Amino acid sequence: MSLRAVGAILVAISFSAGWAISDAYYLQMRRQGKWFLRGEGILWDTSWVFRHIRAVEADSPSEWMWNFYQTLREQGIFEHVRFIYTGRGDGYIYARTRRPMARVRLPLRQYYIDAEGKRLPFVQPSDLPIIEAPRWDSTAFGLILGFFHENPIYQQLVSRLYQDSQGIWHAYLETSSEVFIMGKTEHLPIALKQLGIYLRLLSPYIGGHTCKTVLLHIPDQIVCQ
Repeated sequence: MSLRAVGAILVAISFSAGWAISDAYYLQMRRQGKWFLRGEGILWDTSWVFRHIRAVEADSPSEWMWNFYQTLREQGIFEHVRFIYTGRGDGYIYARTRRPMARVRLPLRQYYIDAEGKRLPFVQPSDLPIIEAPRWDSTAFGLILGFFHENPIYQQLVSRLYQDSQGIWHAYLETSSEVFIMGKTEHLPIALKQLGIYLRLLSPYIGGHTCKTVLLHIPDQIVCQ
């Protein structure tokens, strides 16, 4: 089997239309090494994909290609997986990973999550904000993801959001030493809004290292300690 990145795509064929080319043709392609895998995206990891390739079994080349395609689709990490056939007689499986917005770290598991809150497998480290909590909190994660989606610059500034055993959220930035107290999950809409106000208006005025702790969960108040 030959796996390598490829260039131009000439003709695309959807798997949903059925398997139109004979087993004999695919057997010849595989003997000649004329099938390729192309992957891209932040979470693309060749060794992770290789493990799934080795796990695929089938009685014929065409069945093997179909099973491998289905295996990739079932992983949930990919936004698009499709089969492509070119006029030169080469076959490609093309896969693009979803775009994660943060990494969720739970006591025993960790995931990436995209803008829709979809859990993606943790295949390799990536420079994204870490959301750490004692349990999965869909409400809190949705609020945080929405904030990042609407304010991409803060996704780059926030390094970690941590929920302690009392349910209180704490935020940490890449560029300053303050600890931001965000309150409980129900306080996050207020706290996230006031975090933006603090970073845009107050921090440039008082300096990024003036406060040790900043309370953001009190309505219409930002308390610097």
